[in-house]
Amino acid sequence: MFIRVVAILIFLTLHASSTMFEQNGVKKGNSRISLGISQEKKYNDNNNEFNIKTDVVYGKFLTDNSEVSLKIQDSTDFQEHVYKVDVSYNYYFLKQPTLTPYVSVELGIAGDTQLDNDSVIDEEGVSIGMHHFFTETLALTLETGIDFTQLKRLTEQYTTIRLTYFFN
Repeated sequence: MFIRVVAILIFLTLHASSTMFEQNGVKKGNSRISLGISQEKKYNDNNNEFNIKTDVVYGKFLTDNSEVSLKIQDSTDFQEHVYKVDVSYNYYFLKQPTLTPYVSVELGIAGDTQLDNDSVIDEEGVSIGMHHFFTETLALTLETGIDFTQLKRLTEQYTTIRLTYFFN
């Protein structure tokens, strides 16, 4: 909840103070790299728990409205090590000069050292997000989504804040 409140406050501040320019990041041929922090609510055997994770995302724009990306996520504490690797397809819509919302579908794998034999499971997810540009190539990215295991069981919901750099 804390990260959601901070994300909303940052977004409102940036939106109110944005200058007149047009983003130059979301377009065919460009790439992006993002560094983020997530608050995640996991659903495990009637034990709802919250985790904080970090991630790195690399994306490549296929058209002005579509992108494929690779996300690597990691979380380590004293008792376990959790990791995820996802490939996603992002579709951008209703683009504005400084705000570009998107929807995303992802496929990936996840592992947890507390699982038997360091098992790896497949995960699928959907999310919605937006890039709020404060320069032509630098944006604050907010994303929220849900993940499933084998398209059957809800495993987590998350909210992420990322700093994103776009380049060609």
